[in-house]
Amino acid sequence: MTSNNSDVVEVALPSDPKYLPLVRALVEQSAEVAGFSADECQRIALGVTEGITNVMRHGYGGCTHRRIDLLLHAPTGTFRIDIRDYGRFVDPDRIRSRPLEAVRPGGLGVHLMKATMDSVEYKRNDHGGTTLTLIKHMAATPPTARPLRGEGEGEGQ
Repeated sequence: MTSNNSDVVEVALPSDPKYLPLVRALVEQSAEVAGFSADECQRIALGVTEGITNVMRHGYGGCTHRRIDLLLHAPTGTFRIDIRDYGRFVDPDRIRSRPLEAVRPGGLGVHLMKATMDSVEYKRNDHGGTTLTLIKHMAATPPTARPLRGEGEGEGQ
């Protein structure tokens, strides 16, 4: 694991599903450090786990020794995750989730990523593979309620 500066962490991991709990924990903790709520941290981790699972299953066909790079960026108010594979580039127009009404296991990764993240984008990377970029923006915090003028003040003040 490397950290290029205080806002970026990069991890290279094998495409073995046994590392998914480690990825989930790293992403949840990183999102927490970036200031996201516990619920948002879990949702972000779900989206990232689904993205990495798709690389393992579809990009690498279940091969457990291929490399996946995970880059976590946390500029103020945003959490950006890049998942970089070294397989073949996948045309984003061919990536689809199955219909939600089709009840069966699997096939919901893309739907879950789109439901948990604000942006889901696929691009060809320098290695000929695919980089999946997931972005979550911090929800605006409502201003703290202040008493209206006169509230809590005695009569005639």
